[in-house]
Amino acid sequence: MDDTPVWLTADAHGAVVTVKAVPRSRRTRAVGVQDGALRVQIAAAPHKGQSNAALCAYLADAAGVRPSAVALRRGSSGARKVIGVAGDPDVVCANLARRLGEDLGTLPPG
Repeated sequence: MDDTPVWLTADAHGAVVTVKAVPRSRRTRAVGVQDGALRVQIAAAPHKGQSNAALCAYLADAAGVRPSAVALRRGSSGARKVIGVAGDPDVVCANLARRLGEDLGTLPPG
């Protein structure tokens, strides 16, 4: 049984995360799933790439990789984004599912 979240896909280079970004929030955090995408509130304005950078930094932290391993693949100016996270696919996907699952309250912390 595959319990990978709908918003997370493994690929040859690591993982792909589909995000629905909500800028200008109080803090950066995952808050749910919307239309097959991880809904992330971002504590930055969508000005000169600030919210995209904050989103990538948040996902890098959650995945346990360097910020340089996270890149926006699609959706730089839209709310729906596709983000690539480089690294071992099994490790990156497990870290993202666990950490963001904890943030969403779908998994117990630990």
